[in-house]
Amino acid sequence: MSPRVLIADDSETILLLLRTRLEMEGYEVVTAEDGVEVIEAIQKGPPPDILLLDAMMPRKSGIDALRELRAGGVDTPVLIVSAHQDEMDAGAPTDVEVSGYITKPIDFDQLFARIAELTAT
Repeated sequence: MSPRVLIADDSETILLLLRTRLEMEGYEVVTAEDGVEVIEAIQKGPPPDILLLDAMMPRKSGIDALRELRAGGVDTPVLIVSAHQDEMDAGAPTDVEVSGYITKPIDFDQLFARIAELTAT
């Protein structure tokens, strides 16, 4: 069974690009447009094997959604996706576990390698 990836980004273009590329590689993909939808998707299940969370989104940021998920006992691996390295450095959460960071524009070879590494059983 292929890994299930939940992608959250407020850009429809980024969501479409990520979904398309990941599905082409055989991943099952679920998308969310903000942190509120991330929480809802996790509650509805089935749970993803990995989360790709945009750091900055409306209604609830990826970081805030991650804090809520971790507080609720969700330990799914998470890659934070951001357009700017300085944004990640400044906003890198120190109170929640993050598996890594990916910068935009996305290097898909790097992304696929990180997903494979984090979802290997």
